[in-house]
Amino acid sequence: MKQNRTRAAIADAYTHLLHEHTIEKITVKMITDEVGCSRKTFYYYFTDVYDLTRYVCDQRVQAFMNISGGVDSVRNAFLALVAFLNEDRPVILNMFHGYGKEELERFTWQATEHYTRKFITHHAEGSGISEENLEAVIHMYAYMLFGMLVDWVSHNMDSSYEHTLDVALNSMPYIFEKLRER
Repeated sequence: MKQNRTRAAIADAYTHLLHEHTIEKITVKMITDEVGCSRKTFYYYFTDVYDLTRYVCDQRVQAFMNISGGVDSVRNAFLALVAFLNEDRPVILNMFHGYGKEELERFTWQATEHYTRKFITHHAEGSGISEENLEAVIHMYAYMLFGMLVDWVSHNMDSSYEHTLDVALNSMPYIFEKLRER
């Protein structure tokens, strides 16, 4: 139990530092000073700051999946994801503009693929679309929505994601109709 608290304290200190610094500016010493633990304690839990970044992102994925489980539409799921990312805007931007971009993208991809698959599969029930075509649509939308999220973050989360999302989702019935014709 104490191990979980120590690991969480290190992650919290790191997240706090991410409000002010990009990942490459944060040192193990800064983190341990913030927590009040030794470097040895840090290295007991994490191999380096990048390992800690993976841990923090994994925790965020889990937290998001837990709070967004009852979302009723793909639109609401992505708006919930955008709101979730916006809650820690400075942290997200400092991760994205530093060496944490890969981990942030991994987090965003996991959420994107999960919700895209869930909602498109549900929407396609009874449509007569072949499994092969369904998988193609899932991949197309997952990559499109993922790219839209990454683009939104790369532009400092300043633009309206909602409008772009609506345009993308409004094309879905048209695509399903065309696939039914095949």
